[in-house]
Amino acid sequence: MFRSISFVGALLCALVLASGATAGNLSLSLNLEFNTLGDQNSGGTWTVVAKAEERGLAGVVMRFPDGSLNFNPATGFLLSPDFEIKQSGVFGIEFEIVHADDPGLGATLDVGVIGGTYPSTYVDDPDLAIFGANPDLGSFTGGAEVVTGSFDPGDIPSWISGAANLYTVSGSVAAAENVFLTVRSIVPEPATFALFGAGVAGVMLLGRRK
Repeated sequence: MFRSISFVGALLCALVLASGATAGNLSLSLNLEFNTLGDQNSGGTWTVVAKAEERGLAGVVMRFPDGSLNFNPATGFLLSPDFEIKQSGVFGIEFEIVHADDPGLGATLDVGVIGGTYPSTYVDDPDLAIFGANPDLGSFTGGAEVVTGSFDPGDIPSWISGAANLYTVSGSVAAAENVFLTVRSIVPEPATFALFGAGVAGVMLLGRRK
């Protein structure tokens, strides 16, 4: 089962955690969109998207370096009202976010399961690309947006770790066997780069004619 030192008490009160049991895999993508495409120092927005196996996400703990992102609990939890547990806070050098379902109020199945029963409108932006040396976990289209926020110029969000519970095929709750993490960002189309270059060249040419 996943354990968060900071929020384990709250989670144990709301989740039925299976001791030692494991389920399938969960993949999480931290999607970045810079305010100025191509400028990594321009700040922007971030969104965590999940794709899950078995009967979907039951709860997730996400840890990031403190100060690398901005998160507003009033607007940042995207699985609400279906996921009733919403916690966030700073602990040492980490910023932690917990978002989970309370099966006592009715299990919400297939969250993040591509092609599952949980309604999803999420589609990967065609200009999303792997950021830096992060792994390619494939398409997340049909997955579920979990949390979102913003980041300041010069601060690029990154992962510390993630842990999760999944609903199993039988409807019980168990720890995800693996939680895979990646970071992706929206990059300018090649045509945008070409137009930008043409614009710079034009400005330089006009400067020379003066």
